[in-house]
Amino acid sequence: MRGSLRWITVALTCLSLSACGFQLRGQYQLPAVLNPVVLDMAKGTLERDLSAAIQRAGGRVASEAPLHLHVEQERINRQTSTIDSRAKAAEYTLFYELDYQLRHASGIAAEPVRSIRLRRTYQFDNTRIVGKYEEENTLIDELRQQAVAQILSRLARVQSSQLTPDMPAPDAAAPVTSTQAPAAPERFSPAAP
Repeated sequence: MRGSLRWITVALTCLSLSACGFQLRGQYQLPAVLNPVVLDMAKGTLERDLSAAIQRAGGRVASEAPLHLHVEQERINRQTSTIDSRAKAAEYTLFYELDYQLRHASGIAAEPVRSIRLRRTYQFDNTRIVGKYEEENTLIDELRQQAVAQILSRLARVQSSQLTPDMPAPDAAAPVTSTQAPAAPERFSPAAP
């Protein structure tokens, strides 16, 4: 009896949490306006991770869609944070940055450019260089996953009413119309002798 009561309590708690919009971290649902979406970015690990995350969120990455997710190439920098008594690096800080923007298929911005700036500091032991570089690569992967989660979190909140409207491209062959009346031709009067 106690076991079944416990399961009922757990089920009711889960139901009430889902009813109020609560989601576990990393669980996103893309809105219909972004399904499908085009990923406009360089091929690589970030593109593969973002594409997989979009699919996990119920979205579809397509070659043609009304909205494009334009992602600038990720920038990763490493700076020395502290040095030891022998003037060698004892701690590094990794800086991970990227910019992204939703754009209409015409190329017109649907939202302003958004930036992600992350950093992670780690100890560096000069006697274990190989292991530390492996650790650095692991940290870069973690920063990339964190950036993907931030992008998905933002995309899950996109509403079509908040997007800038797409403007039609101007047609070069269309005649230019003016609302101003044409000027009357000038009349020249002969000069008096």
